[in-house]
Amino acid sequence: MEECLICGSKTKMVEDKQLKLSYALCQRCGFIYKDKAVHLNLEAEHNQYLTHNNSFESEGYVKIFVDLIRDHIKPLNISGKILDFGSGPGPVLKTLLVQNGFDAFDYDPFFNRNEAYLSKKYQLITCTEVAEHFTNPISEFKLLTSMLEDKGYLLIMTKFRTMSLDEFMNWWYRRDRTHVSFYTPESLEEISKQCGLSIVYNNKINIMIFQK
Repeated sequence: MEECLICGSKTKMVEDKQLKLSYALCQRCGFIYKDKAVHLNLEAEHNQYLTHNNSFESEGYVKIFVDLIRDHIKPLNISGKILDFGSGPGPVLKTLLVQNGFDAFDYDPFFNRNEAYLSKKYQLITCTEVAEHFTNPISEFKLLTSMLEDKGYLLIMTKFRTMSLDEFMNWWYRRDRTHVSFYTPESLEEISKQCGLSIVYNNKINIMIFQK
């Protein structure tokens, strides 16, 4: 039996006979992780991202970030640098942040691999619809934490698993082949403890803001 990648507790295997894959379900924090045997290789993952319409041509996609800036970023009163981590093929959020007067940068392991950005310190790091792709969540969250200034913020946007296991098995969000990590609010609380972060906001749906 595998250990949970988040809290180290025992997991149980959950099989999906329809998609012919399995998941490890943590029996303590509720984190669900897709079997590594069915993870896409880097080339296939990259090609999958190219099919997403994450650009200024998508009004709905842009509105998500306009609302995010208005409702969750501006109230933080950020005056220092901001990094959008996992910005995708078109850095929409970074561009909107710059248009709103913020000193913003973007990094993406597939589309903007500027390693210099990983050595800077930021007052805010945004990570929107990215954490579900993490294959080693604790390591990734610790990397993000290491780039924060003291009292800096980490804003995570990912769909929280708040439903039953049966409902999860019918959830559209897990059917994206690049999604491998599914977090409950409890698993994110565990991550915050391991990274030395405090939770300052949780909408209990898809947004959580941590502070170092």
